[in-house]
Parts: sequence; structure tokens; C-alpha cells
Amino acid sequence: FFNNKNISETPELFIATPSDYRLGPGDELMISIWGASENEYTALVSREGVIKIDRIGPVYLSGNTILSAKKKIGRALSKIYSGINSSSELYQKVFFEVNLAKSRSIIVNLIGEIERPGAYTFSSMSSVLNALSAAGGPTENGSFRSIKVLRNGKLYKTVDLYNYFVKGLYPSITLRDQDVILVPSYKNRVFVSGEFKTVGVFEFLNQEKISDLLSFTGGLSSFAYKEELFIE
Repeated sequence: FFNNKNISETPELFIATPSDYRLGPGDELMISIWGASENEYTALVSREGVIKIDRIGPVYLSGNTILSAKKKIGRALSKIYSGINSSSELYQKVFFEVNLAKSRSIIVNLIGEIERPGAYTFSSMSSVLNALSAAGGPTENGSFRSIKVLRNGKLYKTVDLYNYFVKGLYPSITLRDQDVILVPSYKNRVFVSGEFKTVGVFEFLNQEKISDLLSFTGGLSSFAYKEELFIE
């Protein structure tokens, strides 16, 4: 998977903003107003975490999602656009929308059993898979089952890539500036050969069973003798 040259190391620029995306310094917002009044603002989140709009005081948005930021901006805009609070049936109604025009850059550190460890600069929309792809993925001794995301010196999330490779469950964790991705060494492995749909080396967790291993391989092939399994 990580040797595939067609895999993009960075996410697409024009994608929907994730619901859990948190605004921070460097993000650029587009505020569109239409209805009884029409206007458009471009606002950059400053180092202090605020945006400034003409004739409106600073609005603190750092750490807010787009949804909560929209509510804050709406309250601020209502000071000069009274129609924002009007009923949608009235002719003086003012509508507005807030979108992320440009995402900020973040630095993520990748360490441990990884092909190209180091500090990488990504878009703030990047995920754990984007970061791992940029660094070449885990080494031969690296774990695919217990990749750790450290935030502010504490364990934030543990990612099991088998959930993605086998079940298609994408680890949609949005990274933040100065996050650390740690790829530890594997703990348990099993070598699979014979009449399985997929053979090779698989990593397994302590509580997993033979049935879990069979799901990783895709099951027995049509030529397999299904009465016995040999475990050495």
C-alpha cells in the first residue's frame, strides 16, 4: 500500500471541511452575505486566534469548529446586518455563509519504525494516512496495529490500519500542529501459507483468534481441505 506511487501524500484542496475540523492561526475564511444586503469578506485567523471584519470588533475563533464559528460570526454580523435575525419570510432577511477558503500549514513529527522519519509540513486537513504515506509507511519491523498519535505529550489516539485494509474503516483523525505519530515495533506475527486466499505475514493482537486471522486472509481458497488447519 505505501509503495504505491499513485497514492497522494497530501489531501485534495477542494474537499468538504470535516465536521470535527478545528480552526487555528493561519486559516482563511470566506464570509458571504446575500438577501437584503450583499457583501463578501475574507478573514484570516491571526496568531491571537481572532478574525477582524470591517466595522465589527475582533471575533475569537481559534479552536472552534466551522459550525460554532458560524454562530459566533453571525452574532457579530447582526450588529451591522439586523436582517440576520429576521424571519426568513420577511423581505429584509439577510443570509450568510461561512466557508474555509484556505487551510493553514502544520508540522507533524513521525518517529519510530518508519521508512523516512522526521518533521513534515502538511495541510491542516491531513490525516494519519496522509502523513504515513509521505513518510513511506512502517518499516519491516514496524507495527500496523498500534500506531500512536501523541498530542501535547499525551496519547490522543491509537490507529489500527487493519481496520482500513480489511474492513475499509478510514482512520479519519485530523492532525494538529506539533502532533507526533509514533510507529512502535510489532509484538506478534503469524506466517500464513497454503490454500488461503491471501498468504503472507500478518500482525495480530493478544486477544485475537484464528477466526480473526482467517478474516485477514480472506478465508480459505476453493481448493483447501477444510477439515484441518496446521499450527506450528
